[in-house]
Amino acid sequence: MIIKKKKVFIVYFSPAGSTRYVAGVIEKRFLTLGAEVSLFNLAECSSDVAITLSQQMKASEGNSCLFIGSPVYVSHAVPLVMECIAGLKENIGAFAVPFVTWGGACSGISLYEMGKKLLNKGFTILGAAKILAVHSLMCSLENALGKGHPDADDDHMVEELVNHINQKLYEDNPKGIKLSDLAYQTKENHAEMEKISLQTATAHMPERIIDTELCNQCLVCSDVCPADAVTFTPYPEFGDGCVFCFNCMKKCPEQAIHADLSEIWQRIRDRAAFFSERPGSQIFY
Repeated sequence: MIIKKKKVFIVYFSPAGSTRYVAGVIEKRFLTLGAEVSLFNLAECSSDVAITLSQQMKASEGNSCLFIGSPVYVSHAVPLVMECIAGLKENIGAFAVPFVTWGGACSGISLYEMGKKLLNKGFTILGAAKILAVHSLMCSLENALGKGHPDADDDHMVEELVNHINQKLYEDNPKGIKLSDLAYQTKENHAEMEKISLQTATAHMPERIIDTELCNQCLVCSDVCPADAVTFTPYPEFGDGCVFCFNCMKKCPEQAIHADLSEIWQRIRDRAAFFSERPGSQIFY
């Protein structure tokens, strides 16, 4: 009997690089195991990427698995990732594994919401992962939440997940996990997290100020924006698609974009203390 090579599609959005790093660990392990792997960075993909993915997975005739990853922003996966899932075709006979990176404040209900949406599309959820990472808004701090993560132990955990998923893909009727496995927040906290969003949190985000004496309109801030949300008139302006990753400020070669993050740092620490979420990294299979 000829055993078909398994096809793995890894889709991710990663403004700070942590989710991209985890996607790379997944890719490397699957290649070692002999799978055919395709990697998609949503920040670089066209708007019809979900259609392309659906067509390729359907063509694999049950031999494919979608790993889809997002950072956690305000308890949720980023909108671009959820929109990608929403754009997938239904009942294409594929499997899925959602994964998230989170910065030590709270992983929220991101995995639950991703899993629910994938289930509604007809995917069997073979597993999932939440991986601790340095908080993207605290990278410059010595005492940043999640500092040093993902680390070697996190990598081994991701590789363990891949090993189990790979084994499942060769079973006749792979058993998926339950959606309830991903509902690990308390019912009270889960309900509260459903009420908040990145959009509602924008009112609490620090204002970005452009120093027009320093800005030379080099377009770097636009180039590094993963949400394509920066326009010039003639100086940078930030559109509705902004996910507040502050890459524009972090990577401005002229240091012409300023924002006071100190208040948000304190809110992040307060949130981490309130939830005290453990473990930091966890896999489900």
